[in-house]
Amino acid sequence: MRMLIIGGGQVGSYLASLLLDHKHHVTVVERRDEAQDLLRRSAPAAHVILGDGTDPQILEAAGVRVADVVAAVTGADETNLVITSLARFAFNVPRAVARVNNPHNTWMFTPAMGVDVALNQADVIAHLIAQAVG
Repeated sequence: MRMLIIGGGQVGSYLASLLLDHKHHVTVVERRDEAQDLLRRSAPAAHVILGDGTDPQILEAAGVRVADVVAAVTGADETNLVITSLARFAFNVPRAVARVNNPHNTWMFTPAMGVDVALNQADVIAHLIAQAVG
């Protein structure tokens, strides 16, 4: 599958390495120069594009039109929503996944906003801990 990841920090670089291990074609868009070093170490086979993932021209250059999945995993919920909306509604990407950083924003991450799967790490961790303590 062709995977497009927006956000190349810790989450994005780790996701890229996992997807590459499963033989997917991975492109990562990251706006910060300093994050590229982490990406190159953890996912050297990923194609990395320096730019803003909310910019339609950058998304085009990254191959959004042929992507099977777009994963918006930046540290900003509003950015992730813009990316998934663009991917689904402007570029007709079949599947859009978004990271939810603030659990109070989860209600916005819906199919109507372009999100097929919303992953709220605070919620996942809290439920795992609650389950572990019984």
